[in-house]
Amino acid sequence: MQQKLTKTETKYLRTLAKKHILLPTKNKKPLVSGWNKYYAEYRSIEKLLELNQEYSLRTGTSIGDYFFVAIDLDDLWAKERIKDRRYIETNKGIHRYLLIKELPKSCWLVNQKGDSIGELHSKGRFVVGIGSIHEKGTRYTLKGRINQKWCLKFEKLIELQDFLKERNIKTTPWGKKGLENVRDLEIYETKPKKVESKISEKQKYYQKKEKLEKRVNGNPRRENLNICYICLVYFPKEPEIIKSHLAGKKHQKNWKIYQGKKEFNTPYKIVYSVSSKSKNDICFLLKKDKK
Repeated sequence: MQQKLTKTETKYLRTLAKKHILLPTKNKKPLVSGWNKYYAEYRSIEKLLELNQEYSLRTGTSIGDYFFVAIDLDDLWAKERIKDRRYIETNKGIHRYLLIKELPKSCWLVNQKGDSIGELHSKGRFVVGIGSIHEKGTRYTLKGRINQKWCLKFEKLIELQDFLKERNIKTTPWGKKGLENVRDLEIYETKPKKVESKISEKQKYYQKKEKLEKRVNGNPRRENLNICYICLVYFPKEPEIIKSHLAGKKHQKNWKIYQGKKEFNTPYKIVYSVSSKSKNDICFLLKKDKK
């Protein structure tokens, strides 16, 4: 089985042979962890093929002002359906690479009956690369004689949607099929990072304290519960449990922090007292410091 890339394939892959796109795989499984977050592959395609007879290309990655996306069709009519003179022949069907400025979400491709016929691979996905050998012996081979490298190139998502519709290819959210789940392509949006508000230790303490008190007050057994305002935990009013908590490493550590930490500048002090109901009923209270 031919494993080396042809001159045409090498030229075609030049744009994709980048460290942020290449991925070492075997039997369609990544050989590295963190590949979809920070991994960079510095070996060449030829070297990866020599090692594993396979490599992959990470989709949803940037190439200039565009994103690299792949159409993966597995049905018997894939070649006729795509109506394109340049494609990658796979074990069951074809791959078609494309560039697009508006990055779509990965999704399933279905036919007129709603049956799955393939996938659209975008951010967080990958496709096995040209020259790789399938476990059944099939070679992923570039087909066609057209010289235009990226004959599938789109500016807008609606253009890709129209391209698929013209070929009777419908799209459904990832993992769903059936005509009732047919949806138009959606733009991939990154989740905004949570901006941590700059709050003081004192504010953090009172926020946690308030949440804890709400939780205890909502408990039907609240009359039988104690709160430790040093560790911000609650537990049953049982002498053995109370003694165990007071002697615990976490409580002792927090008590030392509370006594010695100057940043924890609270107007309250923590005291232990015995309630009037029972001599063994120890309550943890907050009292204002007298100035």
